[in-house]
Amino acid sequence: MINPQQARPRHRLATTCRVRDRAGQTWHHEQVDSDRSTFWDRVLLFVIAAVAVYSVGLVVAGLFLGDQVFERLGFGPDDGEIVGARPREYIRLLYGVLGAAIIGWMTTIAMIAVGPLKRRESWAWWAIVAAVGVWFVLDTGLSLILGFVGHALFNIVFAVALALPLSAIKRELR
Repeated sequence: MINPQQARPRHRLATTCRVRDRAGQTWHHEQVDSDRSTFWDRVLLFVIAAVAVYSVGLVVAGLFLGDQVFERLGFGPDDGEIVGARPREYIRLLYGVLGAAIIGWMTTIAMIAVGPLKRRESWAWWAIVAAVGVWFVLDTGLSLILGFVGHALFNIVFAVALALPLSAIKRELR
């Protein structure tokens, strides 16, 4: 049988103890167990990894994704309107640059997620939320202004996939 005093709740990542300094002052010290991942930490990392894989696809096979995926979602260039090899190579460059930028963004978010966010440092949560929020407002707003509703819906799916674990993690912040 488990001693209730020894059992730690699964959702709690920190333990608090009292520390007395040399002057006799008692301080509360919180030690965070950064080796443990919650379900939501793993979900967030899965979403980050999925976006990174998608981004590699943009770098390696952007034209294929444009032709096979984006057109079906209602955004992306129509191949019939792109005449000549040079313009197609420029579109390929745009997909590659976009994919590379997203991979860099996901790498940064992943490093924050496995370090300070896992330790439940609130600034890390705010940094990720601010970055995603700025991206979402600008990218989705431009998509709607230019009439690419399919792309705006694509952004909503991505934003919700990140918002779910981030919302759950917010409750565990210090």
